[in-house]
Amino acid sequence: MTHHDVRPSWRPSRIDIGRRRTLFGLSGVVVAAMGARRASAQTPGQCVLTPEAGEGPFYLDPNLVRSDMTSGQPGAPLSLALQVVRAGDCATLADARVDVWHADALGLYSGYAEQSGVGGVSTEAAAGQQYLRGTQFTDADGRVRFRTVYPSWYGGRTPHVHFKVFLGGSEVVASQVFFPDEVNEDVFTTRDPYREHVAKRKAFNHNDPFPDGITSEVARAGSGYAATAVLVVASG
Repeated sequence: MTHHDVRPSWRPSRIDIGRRRTLFGLSGVVVAAMGARRASAQTPGQCVLTPEAGEGPFYLDPNLVRSDMTSGQPGAPLSLALQVVRAGDCATLADARVDVWHADALGLYSGYAEQSGVGGVSTEAAAGQQYLRGTQFTDADGRVRFRTVYPSWYGGRTPHVHFKVFLGGSEVVASQVFFPDEVNEDVFTTRDPYREHVAKRKAFNHNDPFPDGITSEVARAGSGYAATAVLVVASG
C-alpha cells in the first residue's frame, strides 16, 4: 500500500458544519449534536443526548471484542477514540458496550454481497467477511479506542462510522460519527485507494441525506489520523 503523505494546510476544526456539530471534552463548554439544528453552547456539567440516527444498513454482530478491527484492509490508518458519558451531568460510564462498523476504503461493508458500494466495484469479496467491525467495553473513564482505516463514501453518503451503545445489555443509542470536510478532502485527494474513486463521490457533509450524528475532531497521527468524539447517552 502506498501512502501519499501530502500535508495540506488544514487544521483540526471545531466549526459547526451545518446540521452536525463537533462534541468534545467534558471540561469547559460542552457542545452537542442537535440533528437539523445548530447546537448552542451548553452549561458546564450538562451534556445533551447524542442524536439517534438509527442502525443504518449492514449491521451485524460478529461477537468480535477487539480494538484492532482492520483485518488487513488497505486504507489510511485511523485511530478512533470514543468516550461514553451520561446526559445531564456528564458522568463517565464504565462497562458500556460500544459496537462500531463502517465501510472500507472503497465504500463496501463486510458481510454482505448485495450493496451499492461505489459503482463498478465488485461486492462479492465482502460476503462472509468481518473486517472493519468491532466491539469494546468502556474503561473506568468511559473510554474505548478502535484501530481501523478511514472510511470511504458509499451509496450517496459522506464518510462516516456507525456505532451502537448498550448499557446493561440494552441498546441506548445507534448513531454515526462524521469527519470534518477538510480532512475528508485530504484523504480522498492524497491517499490510495480513495483517490482512485474520487470522481464518483456524490455526497459531502453539507448534502448528506442522513445528517443526524456527531462530527469528530481529527488530527494527524503518524502516517494516518486520530479521531475523537464523546457519545452522550441516557442512563437510568
